[in-house]
Amino acid sequence: MPDSLQKDYTVIEDIIRSRARSSLPIMDSMITSLVRNGGKRIRPMILMAVFRGMSGKDSVLDTAYRSAATLELIHTATLIHDDLIDKSHTRRGVPTIFAQHGIPSAVLAGDYLFVEAYALAAGLPEKLVNTCVRSLRKMAEGQLLEEIIPPNELSFKTYLDIISSKTAVLFKSACESGALLAEAPDDVVRDLGQAGLSLGIAFQFIDDLLDVLGNEHITGKPIGTDFWAGKLSLPYFLYRETFGPLPNDRSQKTFQSILKKLTSDDIIVKGKEMALSNTNKAKELFNVLDNGEIRTYLQNMCDQMLNRIL
Repeated sequence: MPDSLQKDYTVIEDIIRSRARSSLPIMDSMITSLVRNGGKRIRPMILMAVFRGMSGKDSVLDTAYRSAATLELIHTATLIHDDLIDKSHTRRGVPTIFAQHGIPSAVLAGDYLFVEAYALAAGLPEKLVNTCVRSLRKMAEGQLLEEIIPPNELSFKTYLDIISSKTAVLFKSACESGALLAEAPDDVVRDLGQAGLSLGIAFQFIDDLLDVLGNEHITGKPIGTDFWAGKLSLPYFLYRETFGPLPNDRSQKTFQSILKKLTSDDIIVKGKEMALSNTNKAKELFNVLDNGEIRTYLQNMCDQMLNRIL
């Protein structure tokens, strides 16, 4: 990571941790434990990389930091609610808030972080707030679509719409926000937003493939989670296309019975090619960035995501 981004990471992390606090001990315990176990901060670092890559001015750095931290708080809040909706018991190798504290606590912990995100966003430039609001609308719509459409009626096109809304939209928002803060021309903002969208789709494709390929000690969740939850994600669409209908019984025993086919070259090679295609599109669009060091950093980030399944 370039030195400038390492400094940015430290500042943003401090902001996130300072906002993810509560005077109520039980709330404080729930949200601080999740934030401190909080992953790589991919979305805020993409925002800062685009901002730096487009030669954003130091005079708006504080606004960029707040925007980046806001995105991460929103992302973290959605994870809490996603775990509740999916009835997930582990995330990143530790019990979820839902598993530890139940439904009401998970709802309220997610709501609490949303409120902190809104408070942090107060006073940001209107164009950034509008970008954030559009993203939240799309995320809610995508989640609802996933919930109301029966798996046997879900088309691949609608699946793409869902993952574009649920997952990729925050990558898009990060890229657009960074470009807007750097006062990039409208066409560049649009291209960088598309880079984020493509990267987000690739990210979800990779996550979907890890549901059948992953190592629980690395991914923090057992394989087959999507299958047991009744979801249709990328490998299951490819299975249906290649081998026919999926079993109606979504049990661990049934999952094991189809795992060999799920991990066959017929499915995995095609899935990797789809992830690679979207990753390459993002890398190509990132070529618009002025700063060569930052451009290389973002393109290497794309490759590192892809390497999780190679």
